[in-house]
Order: sequence, then C-alpha cells, then structure tokens
Amino acid sequence: MDDRDLAVLDRARHEGRLVRLRRTLPGADRLEGFVLGTGPVWTLLANCADHRLDGWTAVRTDSLRKVRDLGGPETLTVRALRRSGLWPVRPPGADLPLDDLPGLITAACAEYGLIALHTEHHDPDACWIGAVTSLRPASLRLHEVDPEARWHREPTKFRFADVTRVDLGTHYNAVLREFADERP
Repeated sequence: MDDRDLAVLDRARHEGRLVRLRRTLPGADRLEGFVLGTGPVWTLLANCADHRLDGWTAVRTDSLRKVRDLGGPETLTVRALRRSGLWPVRPPGADLPLDDLPGLITAACAEYGLIALHTEHHDPDACWIGAVTSLRPASLRLHEVDPEARWHREPTKFRFADVTRVDLGTHYNAVLREFADERP
C-alpha cells in the first residue's frame, strides 16, 4: 500500500467515509464498509453491502493493497443508514485489540460467541465458523459449527500465521449461534 492509500484509509477512519478494500491475497474478496480502526497487525471494518451493515471484519493490515474512497455523507449508503438510525456506524460491543490475533479473537468470542476465520492463502473461498476452545503460542483450536448449526465432533487447529481475516457479529453467525445446540 502506498502513501496515497494510507492517507485514504486514515481519512476514511476519521471522517466515516465508505471504502472498498482490495488486498494482496489472490482470490480474496473485495470488502466494502467503514474503517473503524487500524493497528499494526489488523484493520477493522464495519461491513456494508447493499446499503446495509452486517457485522465487522478484521483483515491483516499488511495485506491491504488498494483503498478506494466511495464517498462520505452524501452517498446513498450513508443516507440510508442515517434514515435507519444506523449512522454514525458503531464499533463492535467488545474492545478489539488490533495488535495481535489472540487478543482480537478472545475479545470477539467473548462478545459474540462465534467467529468466522479465513485462511485465504490456502482457500480464498472458504471460512470456518465456530467458537475458540483454546489458544496456544502459535495456534488456536476452533470448535466448528456447520451450515445446519450442528457442532463438529472435534475442534480444528489453525495456525495464527494462516489466519488472514476474522468476521464477527454477522447475521449469519448470529443465526448459527441461535440454533446450535450446546457444544458437546
């Protein structure tokens, strides 16, 4: 990311401007939303699609390639959010540290129960949703829930170095959490 993109990112965070983030990861989604925080390791975005908010996404700051300013208070998106009482955009309920993954994940799980992990270097089209059961020095264990809100038998191990994105507080995750039975 060059100095111009850093300036766009900083302006968006301070002025509540809608942005589109492109990342260096081949096949990774372009993300649209409002920048709520930037840290040395993670950047936090309030997800916005079709003029609606849907949770938050943390992406690796060093994976940002291009930041495009999509507009400020005059945009249809901001006007629609304002009319719905959703403007200005609010941060997540938890204070999410943006300097390390274990702290980010711990706070996100404590607040929302389920998170979605992405390992876009390995599979840009997949995510794993579940509850973190343990943190180790270089990895975590995620007890996954499937698309029918059924828990997998055993937790899955993820290396911190492989995690490129964390989604929290989304509508989909909330539905899975509501319908999933007690974890075995």
